[in-house]
Amino acid sequence: MIPIDKKLQIQTIWDNYIEANKTVLDTKGKELVQIDDSRRIAIIELQKFIDSFQKDNINIYEFKTNIDSFNKRNNLWGFTATKGQMFFNQLVKISESNIVFLTNLLKSCIEQPENLDQALAKIAKLEKFCVEIYSKAKDKRKVPNPGSVSYFLSYFWQVKNADKWPILYTSLINAFIELDIWQENGTQAKAYEYFFNLNEEIKKILSDYTGTSKSNWEAEHAFWNFKGNPNKAIQDLPKKESKTAVIEIEEEKSISVTASFELSDYLIPKVSKLIELGAETEKLSSLKGSAYEKLVAEIFKQLDFEVEILGQGSGRNPDAILRHREENTAFIVDAKAYSNGYSLGVDDRAIKEYINHYCPKLQKDGYKKIGFIIVSNSFKSNFDSFINEITWNTEIKRFILLSSEALLYLLAYKTKDRIQPATIIETFVSLGNPIEAKDIIQKFDDV
Repeated sequence: MIPIDKKLQIQTIWDNYIEANKTVLDTKGKELVQIDDSRRIAIIELQKFIDSFQKDNINIYEFKTNIDSFNKRNNLWGFTATKGQMFFNQLVKISESNIVFLTNLLKSCIEQPENLDQALAKIAKLEKFCVEIYSKAKDKRKVPNPGSVSYFLSYFWQVKNADKWPILYTSLINAFIELDIWQENGTQAKAYEYFFNLNEEIKKILSDYTGTSKSNWEAEHAFWNFKGNPNKAIQDLPKKESKTAVIEIEEEKSISVTASFELSDYLIPKVSKLIELGAETEKLSSLKGSAYEKLVAEIFKQLDFEVEILGQGSGRNPDAILRHREENTAFIVDAKAYSNGYSLGVDDRAIKEYINHYCPKLQKDGYKKIGFIIVSNSFKSNFDSFINEITWNTEIKRFILLSSEALLYLLAYKTKDRIQPATIIETFVSLGNPIEAKDIIQKFDDV
C-alpha cells in the first residue's frame, strides 16, 4: 500500500521523534511524563466504568459523567473535546426520550470487537443512528456529528485492548494526507478500515526499520511529533528541527463547540452587551474603555467576587482588584476594549508596575494566591514569553487571558448551575491561554 519513497519519509518521522527524546506535551504545553505508563494506570479505572455500565450497575447518565470527570483529570487521549465528550453529551441529550434504546446501542457498540469486520459493523450501526438524527436537525451543531463515530468507539476499544485497536485521530489523518498516503472514504466504517490497515503497515515499516516491534501508541506519538511542525514538508524537515509530540484535542472541523442553551437566557441585558461594546468602533476610546471596564467589574461581582474598581481616572492603576477571602485568592484585572484584538505592545511595563504595587498589599492582607487577568474580545499576539517571565519573576501565580465571550459564558453557567466561586477560580487556574468560550462550554456543559 505504501510506496518506497513514503516508507523513507515514515522512517524520518520516527527518527525525528527519537531526537525529540519522545517528549509528549498535553494541549496546555505541560509535559506528560511517561504517558504510556499513565495510560496503563488510567485504563484500570476506565475499564471499571465500562464494566459497571455493561453490567447495569450504573446507568448511561452516570457512565457519561464518570467518563467525563475522569478524563478531565486525566486527559491522556484528548477525549474531553468535540469528538469525545461533546459527542457523548449530545448523543445522550438528543436521545432522552428513548434512552433505553441508546443504552443498549452503546453497550453493544463500545464492547470490544472480536475482529476488524465486527468493529466495522459496530461503527456502521452507530453511524447510521447518528446520520438519521443529523440529517433531520435544523441546527447541526447541537446534535451528534456522524464524523465523530470512529474516534468515539475506537477510544473505548483501545481502553479494552490498546495493542489491538488504534484510535482514529484527526491529526493522524492530517499527517497521512500530508504524506499523500490517505484516501477519502465515504463512511466512517470505510475510513476506519482504511486507517486500521494503514496503521498496521506503518507499524511494520517502523518495526522492520528499528528491529523492534512497535505499538499503536508509539506510531501515534511519532506522528503527533510530525504534526507539531505542520508548516514544514517532511522531505525538507531537518531532523533537529523536530518538535515535541503534542497530545491532540479532537476537533470536528464541520461544527463548532456550542452550549446546550441560549447565552442570553442566563444574562441580564446590562452585561450581555459586553462583546458588542468591546467591538464598538464609533465611540471615543476613553468612553468606550470606561464603559467596558465597568461591565467587566459588574460581571465579576455577579461571579461573587469582592470587586474594588479602580480604572480610568484613578491614576496609573489596573481596572479592578478581585478578592475572595474564603479561597485566600485575589486577581488584578485589566480590561481591554480593543475592537481588533489586544496585543501586548507597550503595556508590559504598566502590567509589571501594577503587580509590583498591588501584590505586596494583597499579601499583607492575607491573600496567598494572586493572579492577573486581562479581559478582551480577542488577543492578537503571543503572550507566552511575557507570561513565563511574569510567573517566574513575580508573586503572580497565574496570568490569564480571558475573552469577553468566555467571561459571559462563565457567568451564564454560574447562574444556571449555581457554580461556586472555588470552581470558578479553579477554572481560571486550570485552563490554558487564552481562555475562550469553547473552553468554558467544554468544561461545564451537560456534565
